[in-house]
Amino acid sequence: MYNMENKFFKVYKEIYQHEKFRELTGDHIIYYSWLLDLNELSKKHAKDFTDSDGRLFVIFTEEDAYRYCNIKKGKLYRIKSKLKEVGLIDYKAQKVKKAGISTPIYVTPYDIWKQKKQIDFAS
Repeated sequence: MYNMENKFFKVYKEIYQHEKFRELTGDHIIYYSWLLDLNELSKKHAKDFTDSDGRLFVIFTEEDAYRYCNIKKGKLYRIKSKLKEVGLIDYKAQKVKKAGISTPIYVTPYDIWKQKKQIDFAS
């Protein structure tokens, strides 16, 4: 179970408002927002959530996605794939699926992602 000291997490309204993100559903955005929140928690415990290359990651299993986001397994794979495709997260798919085990998920903070893509939300 995750530390629920924060009862809220940030959802970037821009994602809903820009044409480039029309293919992302509310489930994509909520899942990504959870991952962003967990990324902040990983920063606090960086020695446990940093890989050998120095990259910060989060662990969020299929069970966690269902428990906290109400996203079932089949849909979760599609959500993760789309978020990876647009560059908001990165991960390596497991070669052998193990229940309750998650590979590290590397979350790109939204502001950094936006700078990389040089997206102008004023238009």
